[in-house]
Amino acid sequence: MTLEGKVALVTGGSGGLGRVHGLVLAEHGADVALVYNRSEAKALEVVKEVEEKGRKAMAVKIDLSDETSVQQGVERVHGELGPVDILVNNAAQGIVRAITITDMTKEDWDADIGVNLTGPFLLIKTVFPDMAQKGWGRIINVSSVTGTMGGFGQCSYAATKAGLIGLTKTVALEGARKNITCNAVVLGVFDAGSFYEVAEPFRERIIKRVAMRRSGDPRELSEVIAFLASEESSFVTGEAIEVSGGISLFTF
Repeated sequence: MTLEGKVALVTGGSGGLGRVHGLVLAEHGADVALVYNRSEAKALEVVKEVEEKGRKAMAVKIDLSDETSVQQGVERVHGELGPVDILVNNAAQGIVRAITITDMTKEDWDADIGVNLTGPFLLIKTVFPDMAQKGWGRIINVSSVTGTMGGFGQCSYAATKAGLIGLTKTVALEGARKNITCNAVVLGVFDAGSFYEVAEPFRERIIKRVAMRRSGDPRELSEVIAFLASEESSFVTGEAIEVSGGISLFTF
């Protein structure tokens, strides 16, 4: 499986799961643009790690909720690395709010929608024409079991992650005859990122719901993303693939 000659754009690429996604895609041969909004220093650290693997890399600041920022960011990637072949919509916020619907402010709701759902929409809209012109594209949206199962105090996060699955299926239909696939990975809990912002007693309770009784290694998710980004996945589209160790299974 090779991604040689492909350009991948990974949102939320400055740390956590996004960092590992970028590194794994680079290991398979892709050049990588890592999108960040706050921590340029962390993004540049990941750029260095990718370059050490012999691939080209860049960090690009994008406000995912702003169409102009998205368009300008993609133009920068196009200018430095080339047109985007692989889009990984990984960035997310809101999972640690733990605010019930009666207490959630509209400002928090809007912020979560802006990053988690509007951002992927704007990026897909921006990169889709180049993919269609080349006759090849891979779009991978990172959803969550919270979007399929719900989560107490997670109304905005769950709504955005459920919305991503609907967006995935629609884009898959629109891209099917252009050799553009679009799939979602529905993640459970992993040893990275926002899971460690949740209080430890709650982390332990969540892990007890996982059939495998453990959280995932980030690479276990990243390798699925790399497969969906490859030519080997060419007949897989419109799918929501759960990578969760069986958290949605009934278990004792």
